[in-house]
Amino acid sequence: MTFTEGWLGAIIVATLAIGLSNLLANFAFARRASRRARAVSETAPLVSVLVPARNEAHNIEACIASLLRQDYPNYEVIALDDDSTDATGAILDRLAQGDAHLRVVHNRQAPPPGVNGKSRACQMLAEHARGEWLLFVDADTLHRRDSIRAGVERALGLNVALFSAIPRQIIGSWGERLFVPAGFALIYNFVSPWRIYLERKPRPANAAAIGQYLLVRREAYFASGGHHAVRNQILDDVAMGKLLKAHGYRIALSDGDWVRCRMYRGFGEMVEGFSKNAFSILNGSLAMSAIFIAACLVLFLLPIVELVAGTASGAAHWAAAAAVALTGANFALVNRRIGQRWWVGLLYPIQLIVGIGILLNSIRWRYTGRARWKGRPLTDSAIR
Repeated sequence: MTFTEGWLGAIIVATLAIGLSNLLANFAFARRASRRARAVSETAPLVSVLVPARNEAHNIEACIASLLRQDYPNYEVIALDDDSTDATGAILDRLAQGDAHLRVVHNRQAPPPGVNGKSRACQMLAEHARGEWLLFVDADTLHRRDSIRAGVERALGLNVALFSAIPRQIIGSWGERLFVPAGFALIYNFVSPWRIYLERKPRPANAAAIGQYLLVRREAYFASGGHHAVRNQILDDVAMGKLLKAHGYRIALSDGDWVRCRMYRGFGEMVEGFSKNAFSILNGSLAMSAIFIAACLVLFLLPIVELVAGTASGAAHWAAAAAVALTGANFALVNRRIGQRWWVGLLYPIQLIVGIGILLNSIRWRYTGRARWKGRPLTDSAIR
């Protein structure tokens, strides 16, 4: 008798079936958000697009150029050169000379102890902004001409104070494919955008946001304390979603095919990038990390091991086959959704093994004080 036979196999298959149903519900919510979008006119509210940038010389020009081509009638772009040591500031200054939509702020001071650089940069940008809506975007994003319009229309249609979009992902190397797609599969499976929106109670546990595209109403942002209130959080975007939810504001997270992002370039940068925040995703909890690793092993990896072993021995393991089929379908659908080829999802066993290694590395970094990003140490109050 194998592990996936009997009651354990039934539990695994049922859990994966529920996960696939949750994924499809998330996709359905994205369609609902699109249908409920409220068209804006020439009197549309002013949107301040805010771009924090530190050592982004290889990304910043393409990002800003895409933002300056927007079809939205009423917006400004403010970029912050956050004490960059490369040509980021010079590139921004040159771009600002050619377009009145763009303003550039230069910061030459390191963040004080206990404050993470990106949170401080976002707070500084918000204080320079004039818009009724604040749209925070990462410097490694690229925007379709309707990017601002798409977010505002969905936020108005859903009647939320914060709307965040999950961008399409640009993956340029096999090193990045070894985990980035699985990272988004885990987001789509362990986060429920449809529940985040439908739940009216101010329960921050059921809240999330993606910093690559985060649109928030100005009034709600400052009333909740803004990024200053989450200045010691590594996951400032998730913390911002939780903050607004705790203050009683309604939020929404959905798909955003109007924005693309290449998070990392190559395997080494990808491991470093996810290592800085993987432990924070699990609330800095060793217990939650152990449960997460055990769940990955039992739900995703054990069935494929038993299926391969059973195939080699000529034995039929139907529960294992069903579990592998459900997981493969799930990850394939997510890959299609984030702009990748479906078959990349079939690499999920390798991707999850890499992911477990990244989590263990993230834990090691946190407890040895090695958590850093772009030359700065990171702090996080959520370690337990």
